[in-house]
Amino acid sequence: MQILQYATSFLAISQLLFMVLFYFAYYRRQTQGRLMAFYGLCLVAYILATLPEMDRAPFVINFILTTLAITAPSLLWVITRYLFDDNPRITLPVWIVIGGYITLRAAGTLMASFSGEPAGLSYLIFIFMPQVIMLAFACHVVYTAVTGFSGDLVESRRQLRVPFAIAMGSIVAIIVGAGFFNLNESWLYSIYMGSIFLFMLFFNLSTFPLHRDSPRVIEQVEAPAAAPLNTPRVSDSDKDKPLVDRVHHVMESKRLYAQTGLTIGMLASSVSMQEYRLRRLINQKLHYRNFNQYLNQYRIAEAARRLQDPAEITLSISSIALDVGYASLSSFNKAFKEVHGVTPSIYRSRAPQ
Repeated sequence: MQILQYATSFLAISQLLFMVLFYFAYYRRQTQGRLMAFYGLCLVAYILATLPEMDRAPFVINFILTTLAITAPSLLWVITRYLFDDNPRITLPVWIVIGGYITLRAAGTLMASFSGEPAGLSYLIFIFMPQVIMLAFACHVVYTAVTGFSGDLVESRRQLRVPFAIAMGSIVAIIVGAGFFNLNESWLYSIYMGSIFLFMLFFNLSTFPLHRDSPRVIEQVEAPAAAPLNTPRVSDSDKDKPLVDRVHHVMESKRLYAQTGLTIGMLASSVSMQEYRLRRLINQKLHYRNFNQYLNQYRIAEAARRLQDPAEITLSISSIALDVGYASLSSFNKAFKEVHGVTPSIYRSRAPQ
């Protein structure tokens, strides 16, 4: 059984190292690529730290491996933001949570090394609480990858979402679950490592064709700012201009953008076009990376015009927000500020009298 234990461990490590070398070789100049390579090394460190022989290794080596392993869940969360969020902003409170999680878990590791496994309140603070935070990171990784699937206009990135959510989310969930169980039994440890190997194999096999077909699958491109309605976005000589004009005409004449919950599938049906073709058209010709960006350019443009219209000065901002298609005032305020740099109320106050 010990041979099987080592075999599954090194099978898992082999898949992780393949991922590390691939991302470092092809994406080392991009932040996401370097982060993915480092994340793979963190998981390799985790596997090495769980091997029975590491009990006899020097304390410094054990601590370094364990610290790298502890970093993996929060690092995966950061990677997810950079991969799937077109405007990733990680606020100070989130960095504090990440730092606190790593600090608490590292302190728990030190306590276990010098005075045995923490118990009671110490266990709750240094072991249980970090595990819960780790699980929260894993759940949010899956949530972020899955919820943006339908509106993602970058086809290669869209196809990356599902295997990323399944593989990476499951691996972190497995690691979290293992923290509450004793893996001293060889057969249980083998199943555990075998699961990590299978998920990594699935991830590598699922995503490799995406990189082959589109080597810029993880490239980050700055999102375009909202543009006024009727602004030309493709040249007259472009063969796709009639299609773009048809989409704009339907959006503007029918005010489809003001329909709350409008999906790209619904728009494709309205313009009698296949969804995949419309997705590619908006991405490659208009340079939007997700459907909400495209909708916002219409919604914010109309809202800005109405906020400065003297005839609508008595109309509440929330009414305008709902009328142009936003489901809530908070989402409208956020989108409006990203475009104009001020809140709708300040923007209205600056309107010429």
